Amino acid sequence: MTEPVNDAVDVLIIGSGPVGSTWARTLGEADPQLSILMVEVGPPTHGEGIPGPRGNHTRNLDPHHRHAVELLTQGPDRGIVRADALDDIAPGLDPSLEFRLTILPGLFFLDPRPERADDEVGLPAASMASGVGGMGIHWGTSCPRPHQSERISFIPAEELDEALDAAEQLLQVTTPPVPGHGLAEAVRTAMAEVFDGPGLAPAQFMPTATHWEQVEGQPDRLVFSGAGTILGDLESHVPGFQLLTETLAKRVIIENGRAVGALLEDRRTGATREVRAGRVIVCADGLRTPQVLFASGVRPPMLGRTLNEHFQVNTFVQLSDEFDPDHFEHGPRDIVQPIVPFSDDRPMQGGAILLANSAFADADDQHEHSKFALLAWYGAKDLREQDAVEFSEEETDFYGMPRMRIRYGHSEVDRQTLAEMKANSVRMGERIGTITMQPTEAAGGSSLHYQGTVRMGETDDGTSVCDPWLRVWGVEGLYVGGNGVIPTSTACNPTLTSVALAWRAARRLAQEL
Repeated sequence: MTEPVNDAVDVLIIGSGPVGSTWARTLGEADPQLSILMVEVGPPTHGEGIPGPRGNHTRNLDPHHRHAVELLTQGPDRGIVRADALDDIAPGLDPSLEFRLTILPGLFFLDPRPERADDEVGLPAASMASGVGGMGIHWGTSCPRPHQSERISFIPAEELDEALDAAEQLLQVTTPPVPGHGLAEAVRTAMAEVFDGPGLAPAQFMPTATHWEQVEGQPDRLVFSGAGTILGDLESHVPGFQLLTETLAKRVIIENGRAVGALLEDRRTGATREVRAGRVIVCADGLRTPQVLFASGVRPPMLGRTLNEHFQVNTFVQLSDEFDPDHFEHGPRDIVQPIVPFSDDRPMQGGAILLANSAFADADDQHEHSKFALLAWYGAKDLREQDAVEFSEEETDFYGMPRMRIRYGHSEVDRQTLAEMKANSVRMGERIGTITMQPTEAAGGSSLHYQGTVRMGETDDGTSVCDPWLRVWGVEGLYVGGNGVIPTSTACNPTLTSVALAWRAARRLAQEL
């Protein structure tokens, strides 16, 4: 926080990930005269020899610079080099595949010594990132739309679809057409034979926040969208926008039932100062957003509760001769993932990552593993109030904030869902090849998609934290954002939905300012 900063701004945004960036860009574009301050507890992830814009996805960097950025964003583990996560499955496979089995470079564990009761499974792999762009510089870029009960029923369907359209534009999402071609289409067709049916969302291809960039005289380049894709050149048309790094929001200042600013701490010097703001928006992540509210004395009954992440089951398959990649024409743009979307009658999402055309496979080893696929299934959690992140009144974490403790268990419904996910993994695996690693449940927290902790509700009836416009109940001028606001149980990746909800709320706020 050594950069000069105004003592008062129109809007203060806590968190620089995709959702915080959506709030900033949407408000700034609606009113370029606004003064907007965004604070990020982690360091810059560009400059000082690291090329590209701030919030740039690490997959857009060469391996040397990617590694440098990963070491920067590991919070208390900053600078610590870790072993590749999936070496025991397929040597040379890049561990940033989104079905990772353990902690990734660039992240750090919520708690290296998690406590849990005998009847709890916990989230031992719960992780986070600290740096400009947050998790949005490391994510897998999957952007499926929610289906059926994954959608939020009290938001009019046309409004939600409009917001999802806007989110796809902000994230530069590419949705591959169906039918496709080559190996990916052959696998999608096989998946449709097994899993399509009345009332079920049909097999398709995963939309991703990626696009192809053409540079004269060079091969086409796949570009991954990070938080910087959303931020763009905000300063050029919103001169009042400022991003402060290594700045901790210790608490939101509440006066007479209204958020009026925040107490900020410079992580480099330890100095603190108050910044006043007309509106305060907390979008740190699904765990740290409720932490900031708790530290601020904003403690509605549902704060941190209905914590959920979708289950994750992974299976490794050697493809049969029918799906031998050598039997199909393959172009450089054939990087698509066949998926089976969530349906109410099948509360899970399944996908096949074909290593012959994976955007995340190590190019040097891609041919060696080309006849293999990784099957990843996500299952929707049975929502329960007792599944929660709780905060200590006495103990603090690495950042000096209230220490978190996860309370998390499985219901009988959850156990049935997991059994069905494993059965579907076997069905899919046997259809396209030979299973070489039996369906394995990933450690809790591995998906990195933590939802429900500041959940949205239609009315202030004690079952939610914020309203449909992301305004915290009972505190004027205080907003939240991120995966934590999603009130439904989902199997689909939540980033697109979270960005959509932030865009919708920011548009509404812009009309009020």
